[in-house]
Amino acid sequence: MPKYTPAPWMLKFNTDNQTAAIEPSKELLAQGRGGIAHVYKKDPLDEGYANQRLIAAAPDLLEALIGMVEEDECNRPDGRPLLDCDKAYAAIKKAIG
Repeated sequence: MPKYTPAPWMLKFNTDNQTAAIEPSKELLAQGRGGIAHVYKKDPLDEGYANQRLIAAAPDLLEALIGMVEEDECNRPDGRPLLDCDKAYAAIKKAIG
């Protein structure tokens, strides 16, 4: 399994309201693990907030995708595709190398 900081990742908005820290759980912070990332808001577009939420959800999304592929959710019982496994495998590889 990859060596990224385990989920959950949380958003902690900084006092300037223009940046947010992506941090691991309080338990991991207490063990001395540092923050994961800082993401800046882009004005006037609110892309920054959307990016912050996406980054914070990344480990949960990866775990769900791996689970779907491992449980062979790629095909329906009749053999028709349910999940685009090529895209799923490519996304997993991009995330974990």
